[in-house]
Amino acid sequence: MSELNNLWNLAKTGFAAPKQRSKKELLIFSLKILLVLAFFKIATFGLAYLLQALDIFHIPANLNRSRLGSYSDIEILLIVAVYAPIVEELTYRLPLKFSKLNFTISIVGLNLVLLRNLWEIEYVYSFLISIAIGTIIYIFLQPIRIKQLEDLWAKYKLCIFYFLLFFYTLLHLRNYEITTELLLFSPIVILPKFLGALVFSYIRLSSGIIMAICFHAFNNGILKVISLILN
Repeated sequence: MSELNNLWNLAKTGFAAPKQRSKKELLIFSLKILLVLAFFKIATFGLAYLLQALDIFHIPANLNRSRLGSYSDIEILLIVAVYAPIVEELTYRLPLKFSKLNFTISIVGLNLVLLRNLWEIEYVYSFLISIAIGTIIYIFLQPIRIKQLEDLWAKYKLCIFYFLLFFYTLLHLRNYEITTELLLFSPIVILPKFLGALVFSYIRLSSGIIMAICFHAFNNGILKVISLILN
């Protein structure tokens, strides 16, 4: 499949060329991407359940279920399928193409993640601090610094690509209780997030950030939507 080849090339180079598609080509592209995402989900979860069946590894409980326990189903859907995809794509995928605005938005997102998730500062304060830091950076980022950053992105695009990819992926370990077993088998636990992030990065570079957000939202929300419909 061509999209798998494109993903492999992205993994090797950190680059995917933008493509203009007709409506028919966009539909075919979307179906291929959905098939790739479905394949990755089935393969990674199948591997995890196989290891559990062999009593080698036990799938850890996702702490987000208890963290979101006080929210309604609709609120959870909005968090996982609207808020999270927007924040995560703007933070980790938008800066794959450098610009002053993209860089600033990513810095805002990274600060929000660190303040909220690692240091557990209240969301309102985390958001305000992050916006303030981003505003200061945007105002005082001089043309000479922008040129230096552009050159840095061009020279080290593969390193930047993997930094954003692994930072995004590793942060999802916070969704589980940190144990020796979790750390030992962390590659298995975070593999679905890693492969998903690879796909979203490809979409962002080849088709734009809005498409990446849309696919991320669909990927996060489809099972919850089905659950709501069935219930």
